[in-house]
Amino acid sequence: MQRLELVIVQFEEVKRLITVGRVPQLRLALILLDSAVELIMVRMVEAEFRHERFDFDQLENLRRYEAWQHSDNPMQRRFATNGPSRDQIAAEIRRFEPRVTSKTRRRRIDRIFDDKIDFLVERQLLPIDVAPALKKLHDYRNETYHRDRHRVEVIRPAVLIYFDVACTVLDHYNPGSMIVGRSFGPELARFQDGSGGYDDPFELPHRAARQLREEVGLDLAAVRAALVAHLLERLDELESGLRYIEENSPNNPRPGDAIRWMQIEDGDVEAIFDDAAFRRRDYPLTMADVTSWIERATAMEEMTDKHALFAELAALEDAFEELERRVSQAVWDIDEQANMR
Repeated sequence: MQRLELVIVQFEEVKRLITVGRVPQLRLALILLDSAVELIMVRMVEAEFRHERFDFDQLENLRRYEAWQHSDNPMQRRFATNGPSRDQIAAEIRRFEPRVTSKTRRRRIDRIFDDKIDFLVERQLLPIDVAPALKKLHDYRNETYHRDRHRVEVIRPAVLIYFDVACTVLDHYNPGSMIVGRSFGPELARFQDGSGGYDDPFELPHRAARQLREEVGLDLAAVRAALVAHLLERLDELESGLRYIEENSPNNPRPGDAIRWMQIEDGDVEAIFDDAAFRRRDYPLTMADVTSWIERATAMEEMTDKHALFAELAALEDAFEELERRVSQAVWDIDEQANMR
């Protein structure tokens, strides 16, 4: 029960921080939510690996036996030759391999947040429609935690979205085993049935998830409006930045050249200095893509499915953020050269 209580206390603290509503508190709420989600996912992954333990150990023994058949150690080789043939061992290895998660993938799942999500979705332990939002919100957390970059304009909607998604993750969490001898802390005790009869402790995560979601709430219309306005403002700045780059170029640019310049690879000296070579290059993004992003952001105003809304937000940001970063840097460089800053 203590394992569940650790998570619930984090949710309760996030509720308090949301109520305060200032950027420093919302930043901390984002970090705590990400921590709670990752903790739950780590436990879910560990449970899956425990289910594989027998087959995993069998596969390791078979591979060890196979290695002994080719060993330089006479004792190991003699032992291995008295058992199944090489073909039989190879067949058994092929039979067990699909049953377990490879050691290489286990290491990636252990280290990488997104790989945990993909694994749990693949095992149908998390719904696939929460994956894009989880991955994008983890990126937000990394920005604010590691790089001192805070998306102030959308931090409140982001935290509310993350709280809702985190409740979904909690609702899919099965603690596996619980020791219920000691009394609950107040954060967890309030989710007990209260009927006086038998209270199934395994219902607690689901009951807590439902109640926490109701208490915080998600005003989808307000969140949607904030996200759409933020996206359209950024895309308008992106368009303006590209125009500014072309207006300040000494190379007699053609319309659309700025977005092509932003995609020149650092080592492509020929495209940098030779206009003919530059025009022969086939770059993936054009101004038509910018127009498409604006249309998609505008269309989000009509979305009523929260998961679809979050997924489209993540897809749009993934599509244009690298270009946005390069345009911002180019505009800065132009202004610096003109001594405007």
